[in-house]
Amino acid sequence: MLKLITFPAGLNEPSMSPFCTKAMILLNMSRQDWQPEIVSTPTLSPTKKLPALRVGGRIIPDSNQILTWLEQSGADLFPRLSEAEKTQAHMLIRMVEENLRYGLLHDRWLDAGNWGQVRPVLFKGIPWPVSAVVPRVVRNQVRQATLAQGLTRLPEAGRLSNLGADLEALTMQLADQPYLFGDQPCAADASALPVLSSIDNLPKQTPLRRMLRENSGLMRYIERGRAEIYPAPVSAISAAA
Repeated sequence: MLKLITFPAGLNEPSMSPFCTKAMILLNMSRQDWQPEIVSTPTLSPTKKLPALRVGGRIIPDSNQILTWLEQSGADLFPRLSEAEKTQAHMLIRMVEENLRYGLLHDRWLDAGNWGQVRPVLFKGIPWPVSAVVPRVVRNQVRQATLAQGLTRLPEAGRLSNLGADLEALTMQLADQPYLFGDQPCAADASALPVLSSIDNLPKQTPLRRMLRENSGLMRYIERGRAEIYPAPVSAISAAA
């Protein structure tokens, strides 16, 4: 059986990491028999990031590498899409994961109101005195990553303008369809839904969360995705296994 090395559930999400949730959705879409291997640190992954998929004695890191392995194993994760649509789906995945996700990171880690709620969830179970040091160190690493990416260098108005363009692109692609490319979900939905849902599930209001919640089309999309393709929280999966 495949083992998905993943961060635990939190903040009403199957995993605190949208990439881990994405991998769960892809595994379910591929009809794979899998179980979660829940960890609090990513040391088991060769890249020191999660998710990672344990396949026998091999570990496949990164959600996009997991996607590639599933396709090579015969899964159709872009059902009925033309080559042009697959290209478009690829670009949407990159937009969500390399730009919109940084809006989520900013609001989770750098917004003072949310950080006070997110910190005890992210670092639950870490013993004293490590718990007094590690959150500050990791938060600073996230801050540096967001600065390197560039989004948080912008004033709030500029940041929201960039993120709003991402939300509008997803809205235009979705139109009146159930999913981004029609009646069936595909890998692009597996990528977009966890990021959008995590923004919606931010503990405290932020301009980005407000902007998302005012978009009725995307909110219907999130609710449909949660009901139809979202996995159960990994703690619940483990209890049932």
